[in-house]
Amino acid sequence: MKRFASSAAAVAMTCLAAPALALAGPCPDRLRFADTGIEGMEEMVRAFGPFGSALGEAVGSQIQFFPVSDRTAAVNALQFGQVDIILAGPSEYAVMRARQDVRKMVGIERAEYGSAFVVHADSDIHSIEDLRGKRIALKDAGSTTGHIIPSWMLVQAGFDLDRDVRTLLLDGARFEALINRDVDAMGSGVRDVARLKQRDPNGSYRVIAVSDTMPRDIFVARGSLDQACIDHVSAQIMANAESLMDAILGPGERDKYLEARFVDDLTEEEFDIITDAYRLVGLPLN
Repeated sequence: MKRFASSAAAVAMTCLAAPALALAGPCPDRLRFADTGIEGMEEMVRAFGPFGSALGEAVGSQIQFFPVSDRTAAVNALQFGQVDIILAGPSEYAVMRARQDVRKMVGIERAEYGSAFVVHADSDIHSIEDLRGKRIALKDAGSTTGHIIPSWMLVQAGFDLDRDVRTLLLDGARFEALINRDVDAMGSGVRDVARLKQRDPNGSYRVIAVSDTMPRDIFVARGSLDQACIDHVSAQIMANAESLMDAILGPGERDKYLEARFVDDLTEEEFDIITDAYRLVGLPLN
């Protein structure tokens, strides 16, 4: 398991100042923010710099980025009070709520957010059942649509993951593995089917199975953060939803949020499918 980024990097957290004339609000002067899909300060600033500035202006606090080395580090940072708010995927939230006291905030509803199994068009694989005994490229450990849900779909189809199929966590190399026929299929996000075809425009591919739509991404607050602050940040995100989404999309680093929207109707129940999937595939939540 990777550890947190070095203390020197943590000290170097970027502060994005709120307006000098901002009225005092219910939040601390600084709110520490991380994203479970971002590793390192440089990428964090590149991807969320405009969003941090816009959110700080709306909330009346400085947004201070907290660099993490991986998803596990992000979850642990919240658990140990090193960060105030994390933007998390459904899988990370399922782990967080099982391990610690957290507060859900608003969410982001993504377009085409599900998992798909894809094969070469000339493959003799036409259904999940045909994957028995095959090699399947997945994303990285803990990815909702690139690991947890594809594994859950296989188990739902009656597979023993240790005996009936070989799954390989290849992250970005999963595309080339399928293109080069080093694997028989790829299980990944629905949007990755289009990315696959962009990488191999002369290839021909076929989707053999698609999951239901996944739960929404979620802003998660540490449990000890004052509820008035949590409510204030959530309200300001919804009140400035269009400009904040534009700020996320502006740098071009978070294309997964194209056609997405902020929502405030999240329930605990919608994340139960992720909790059930973890248990079904034998992965620990805590």
